[in-house]
Amino acid sequence: MKRSCETSAYNSRVQDIVDALVDYLETYHAEDKATHHLVTRMASLQPHEPPLPAAAPHPESLAQALQTIRAAPHSGLGTLASAIEAENDLPWRLEIGEYYAPGAHVSASYASGNMNATLLRADDFVLGLFLLVPRVDYLDHRHAAPEFYLNLTGPTDWRFDFGPWESWPAGSVLWNEPGRVHALRTSDEPWLSVFAWMSNIDEPCEVVASCPR
Repeated sequence: MKRSCETSAYNSRVQDIVDALVDYLETYHAEDKATHHLVTRMASLQPHEPPLPAAAPHPESLAQALQTIRAAPHSGLGTLASAIEAENDLPWRLEIGEYYAPGAHVSASYASGNMNATLLRADDFVLGLFLLVPRVDYLDHRHAAPEFYLNLTGPTDWRFDFGPWESWPAGSVLWNEPGRVHALRTSDEPWLSVFAWMSNIDEPCEVVASCPR
């Protein structure tokens, strides 16, 4: 893949994270359509500047998630975890309305138990890290952006279009088409992932009323 996200101004340790991500996907998920969508989109990006750093609201959960990845026997994820841990200035922040319309009824556990860090943002595209603390109920929602996920820890429970809950392990990749309803919930362990929105990144998420959980 042509890694056009590389620029002389870009933080080299953030670039290490991006490179480790691409190497992992091309090694373990080369035939997956989610990988194809992501690497093709990233190859089209124009050079850009890195995001500004911010404070991490849940550093203990991040440390726990990275320790869990390092302790697993999956060397590919371990390399990615080491790249994440080496970057001390990632722009971690709490999501308090950036991705949802004003007044959206997100769960209290999500509102206080999430954080994200943008790695790349350019050309109607965003790639970043997303963390949920233990026992978060991330309610059914949808958005116009087609979405990629790489689960770095797990298993984590997901459901799609109000279907049955499914357990997705660490190392698995997900692809959500625009408008697909999806939800997830964490267990006693924090959940860390890589996410990407491929287009329509300024369109808000919508919480969707669901059947009893």
